[in-house]
Amino acid sequence: MSRSWIVALVLLVARLAVAAPPDEQALDHVNAYRAAAGLAAVRLDPALSKGCMEHAKYMLLNRDTDAMVGLAAHKQRPELPGATPAGAKCGKAADLYPGVTSLTIAIDGWMGGIYHRRPMLDPGLKTIGVGYATLPDGSLMAALMFGESTKKGAWPVRYPAADQTRVPLEYANEIPNPIPGQGTGGYPITLQFPAFDEVTGVRASLTEGKTKVPFHLSDPEHLATSFGQYGVVSVIPKRLLAPNQRYTVRIDATWKGKPQTWTWSFTTLSLRTLDASDETAMAGAIGIPSVVKGTVTYGGMMNTETAFLQIGKSKQGTYEMLSVLIPIAVWKQLAGKAKPASFKGKTVEVQATPTLVQQKYLNLKIAEAEQLRVLR
Repeated sequence: MSRSWIVALVLLVARLAVAAPPDEQALDHVNAYRAAAGLAAVRLDPALSKGCMEHAKYMLLNRDTDAMVGLAAHKQRPELPGATPAGAKCGKAADLYPGVTSLTIAIDGWMGGIYHRRPMLDPGLKTIGVGYATLPDGSLMAALMFGESTKKGAWPVRYPAADQTRVPLEYANEIPNPIPGQGTGGYPITLQFPAFDEVTGVRASLTEGKTKVPFHLSDPEHLATSFGQYGVVSVIPKRLLAPNQRYTVRIDATWKGKPQTWTWSFTTLSLRTLDASDETAMAGAIGIPSVVKGTVTYGGMMNTETAFLQIGKSKQGTYEMLSVLIPIAVWKQLAGKAKPASFKGKTVEVQATPTLVQQKYLNLKIAEAEQLRVLR
């Protein structure tokens, strides 16, 4: 066998070894989060996965109907195409993500909220089911269901964990939204107990060095919103966490009739600075918080609620455009009465997570004015 054939064979074997099925990739990603929290690994349950695959197909078939609006996606309608008993069971209890680039990004999103995070970090969890269906644009309808819990394990569970590094900066888009007023904020910090244990007298603090960080507090006695969460104390920073900083959280509460204190620290991730015109770098940063620098080539209004700035090349190669999406309230903070078109030619720096839409549009969505700086 020639040297070139040997090299080709090695490369082929390497590709096959890397390309694990999506459900196994999802399992590995869930177990990585569990390991970070000091929890045992879980395994795939074929029966649960079957139901999740059926519900993902149901979401695909009904994606353009009101059956996919908000929490309606969790309840199958028997008269709609793709509805099945196993799929309905999954939909009722699973974490769902209707339209995402990959299952691992969906899991990152679920972990970035408080309601979807809890079941993944249950110490007594043994099995999960994973389902997905592919949309015409290549994105996925995703479902993740959880098996029965033994209720045993090392409670309470804190996340981010003590001394964890590379912690994300922002709260994920979660439905329902646990932040008062449907707001945005920083990456949530949770301390979770067995669901029906009595946890009372909760007090909390969050600091960056010696600086107090404002936050929303939600606990079993005092919910941040009307949508409750059994057994979870949630500290949700009111603003994005700063990159490469160490934060310390302290939670005091009475659990099992005994006053207790939990104090721990974690460090946020560092952001890479990327050139908006470097498509290879941008492609590698999808789903990864980054700082993107580029020149505005066009500005306008996507709709009455969102302004946008196109940055980088006026015509991308692999992608049709790279856009910064800015809520109108944030735009007014940034630019007052100036129109987005007036930013053409300015060089900006954006702190955000690149996302891929319809396999051809790269978006940088910001929630705070501080995420966009005009350099010149």
